[in-house]
Amino acid sequence: MPAVLSLPEVARMRAANQLLGVADPGTAEDTARWMLALQAQDFAGARWALALRGRSGETVADIHAALDGARIVRSWPLRGTLQITAAEDLRLLLAVSAERTIRATRTRRAQLGLEAEDLMHAEALALRLLADRRPMQRTQLMAAFDADGLDTSGQRGSHLLLHLALTRVVCFGPLEGRQHTVVLLDDWVPGPDPDRSGALRVLAPRYFTSHGPASVGDLAWWAGITTTEAAAATAEAAGGLIPLAGESGELWVGRGSAAVDPVALHVVPGEAVRLLPAFDELLLGYADRSASLAPEHAERVSPGGNGLFRPVLARAGRVLGTWRAVRRRGGFTVTSEPFDPDSPVDADADARAFAAFSAP
Repeated sequence: MPAVLSLPEVARMRAANQLLGVADPGTAEDTARWMLALQAQDFAGARWALALRGRSGETVADIHAALDGARIVRSWPLRGTLQITAAEDLRLLLAVSAERTIRATRTRRAQLGLEAEDLMHAEALALRLLADRRPMQRTQLMAAFDADGLDTSGQRGSHLLLHLALTRVVCFGPLEGRQHTVVLLDDWVPGPDPDRSGALRVLAPRYFTSHGPASVGDLAWWAGITTTEAAAATAEAAGGLIPLAGESGELWVGRGSAAVDPVALHVVPGEAVRLLPAFDELLLGYADRSASLAPEHAERVSPGGNGLFRPVLARAGRVLGTWRAVRRRGGFTVTSEPFDPDSPVDADADARAFAAFSAP
């Protein structure tokens, strides 16, 4: 019977597999492909999440070039939240979870007064307005919807755009200034849609490779699928996974994980304090976050448990506190707020890197 991994051991392995202790793994595209998806409702934070995990010296311009070149894409493939993915993985993730998200948002559509006719009207307009690879800024697209009699007031416009993304009509395309444009998915990321069963077979081992050690429940939450589906996909992928014992039950990690020697289960060390952005995958990648975040500190990271997450300080996968950046003339000032004020943390290296990366 294998020894039970402690929570700090799980956290350290997760951090290494999430490329938080591996030097110069590759480009933003390489990082997005390895991670499968990174939370991107906070676009500035998502860029920093990619840079933290990517090659040394990765710049905002590099990440924007990857977006503008359709090598990475921002859309809503998982749980109805914005993510950045490698372009070729967007349809894979949509195949896994889009239909379930559409069903889950049915009540909200009714509350907004959106009928089936409105959804069809939005699709027809998007197909016409964005045809021939013509990108439009979101505000322009919403104005065109309104001009054609489709009310986008309140949250109706946001929900229409979400539905169009989930039904594989649109995604975000190149940037115009600081704004994403909206494009047709078939123009921007052409290719066939995988069948759902095949997509699940691909997704499970890739999730456990980049996010492990993790449980079946973690996979189910992250992918927006049922626990039964997650268990079946994990069982099918078991030949490429290593089972581990965690304090709360069985965990899995991919045999190709960055952190793991398949024989000795040694972990790549990583003792530097990292400045992780809000909504980082180290926390948002799991249903059970206790390996990285002690329950008594959860309120400091997500006040009120309202789904909003603050940027965090982490070392070896364990959250030590929060941080914030204030723009000053000539750059940023980073202020650390450790949970234990008597145990200051040295985040100077990442603070300098963040300031250089975020400089205009």
